[in-house]
Amino acid sequence: MSSKKFVAAVEVIRPFNVAIIMLVIAAAVILAGGIEAGVVPVILAAAVGGLIGGGANAINDYFDVAIDRINKPKRPLARGDLAPRSALIIWLVCTLGGISLNFFLNSASFWVAVAASVGLFLYSAVLKGTVLLGNLLVAAMTGLALIYGGVVAGFPEQALFPALFAFLINFGREIVKDVEDMEGDRQGNAVTLPVKFGVSKALALATGVFILLMGATLVPFTIGAYGTSYVLLVNVVNVLICYVIVSMWSDKTPSNLGKLNNLLKFSMLIGLGAIYVA
Repeated sequence: MSSKKFVAAVEVIRPFNVAIIMLVIAAAVILAGGIEAGVVPVILAAAVGGLIGGGANAINDYFDVAIDRINKPKRPLARGDLAPRSALIIWLVCTLGGISLNFFLNSASFWVAVAASVGLFLYSAVLKGTVLLGNLLVAAMTGLALIYGGVVAGFPEQALFPALFAFLINFGREIVKDVEDMEGDRQGNAVTLPVKFGVSKALALATGVFILLMGATLVPFTIGAYGTSYVLLVNVVNVLICYVIVSMWSDKTPSNLGKLNNLLKFSMLIGLGAIYVA
C-alpha cells in the first residue's frame, strides 16, 4: 500500500471522532465503577468503541461517496484517494475486531456491541436519508455507547443519565448536521428533515431538543443524585448550547454549522467531565 493510500485509509475512519468515542466509553466504564476491576476492561471497552466507530465511519463514506463529492469533497473516497472496496474491507475488519474483543469482557457487552454494529450499518445503508429516523438511530447509538460502558462495568443503571444526555445532544446535533449537508443530500435524493420541511422547521426542532437537554441536565442535581460541582460544570455546557442555538439561527451557512457541530462534540466531553467530578 502506498503512503497516499495508507493516509487515506486512516482518514476514512476519522481518527478525531474515534478518539472521542474511546474517551466517552472509557469515561462511561469508569463512571459506572468499572475501574475497580482494573484498567484492562477500560482499555478493552475503549478499543471496542474505537474499532466499531471507525468501521461505522468507513461504511458511511462507502454509501455516501456521491453525496460527499458535494458536501465533503476532501474525504478520501470523494477525492479518489481510496477505493470504495477498501472502505468496505476497513469496515469489516474494524467491526469484527471490535466485536471479537468482547470475548475478553462479559457476554452482555458482546451483544450490545453486535446491536450497535448492526444499527450503525443500517443507518448508513438505509436510514441516513430519511426524515428523523436516521437522526434518532445515530443518537440512540451514541446513548448506547454510554450504556455499553455501564454494561462492561456491570452497572448499566449508572450510565442512564449520561446516556440520556448523549442521546439528546446528538439528536440535536444530527438535525443541525442535516441542515449543513442539505445541498448534497438534496442532489443525492436523500429526504432529510430540512430537505422535506425546510431549514427553519429543522432548526426549530433542534432548538427544542437542546432546550429539553438543558432542562434534563439539571434533573440529577434537583433530585440529589449529583452535587454542586456537577451543576457548576454542566452549566458551562448549557452556556455553550445557548451559544449554538443563537449562532445557528443567525448564520445558517454550512461552514458555521460545521463549526457548531464540532462545538457540540466538545460540549459532550465537558458534560462527561461534570458527571465525573460529581
